[in-house]
Amino acid sequence: MSDEKPEPNPNPANKQVQVVVPDEQKHGTYANFLVVSHSPHDFTLDFCQLVPSGEKGKVNAEVVSRVRIAPTMVGRVLNALNTNLSSYEERFGSVKALG
Repeated sequence: MSDEKPEPNPNPANKQVQVVVPDEQKHGTYANFLVVSHSPHDFTLDFCQLVPSGEKGKVNAEVVSRVRIAPTMVGRVLNALNTNLSSYEERFGSVKALG
């Protein structure tokens, strides 16, 4: 037997990730509108709730959460959403776009 410890794997893609949700975030935040913008360095996703503005015929989109991600993550996010939407529609039927 050797006393040498195995070297840690420097590649995070090969490591198991356990998602931990803090108690204050476990219920999430409802959003029914999304604004996406980008710069050369990141994509910004503003999750919003649509609320009446007080002016007739106008609605405000109040940001309830802003998430910034690296451009390298965008493809993974799209793939994860597509996979989950497909699973959802198989179980519950097609999602119809509103408006």
